[in-house]
Amino acid sequence: MSQSTERAQQEMSATAGQAGQAARGLAGDARRQARSVTDQARDHARTTAHDLRGRMADEADSQTHRTAGAVRQWADDLAGLADNAPADSSARGLVAQAADRGHRAADYIDERGVNGMIEDVQGFARQRPAAFLGGAALAGFAIGRLVKLGRADGDSPDGHSPPPGGGTAPEV
Repeated sequence: MSQSTERAQQEMSATAGQAGQAARGLAGDARRQARSVTDQARDHARTTAHDLRGRMADEADSQTHRTAGAVRQWADDLAGLADNAPADSSARGLVAQAADRGHRAADYIDERGVNGMIEDVQGFARQRPAAFLGGAALAGFAIGRLVKLGRADGDSPDGHSPPPGGGTAPEV
């Protein structure tokens, strides 16, 4: 019996060794596969981020050109008004000046694009921070007033238009 016990122990030891080797091999394979999946995910994330940046830049350029076109159209409209205004009109010169500045602004927007305008604003903010902050506060105040005016003239906060002639609408 001792010989068979010894043999059983040797076989168990050999089987345990083989199982340990197989487990180590599986663990190594799992690590390699996990590393591969991680690398693929990282590469996919980089590619997606690069594509997204490209799309955002394209959309920003498109919006910039549309904005420049709209400013140019307004400037053309103002130039038409100035051309059709009476020669002795004091507003004619002001409207012509506004049209000229509008054309220059449209050209600037087209030439510089979004990145150029951002760089210019950042440069101005660095050179004259007080003027930049004052302008930003003034712009914020003006936009707030315009929004408030738009709400007063348009729909009420609950989404219903006020009845003609003011007053309240009858309950239904």
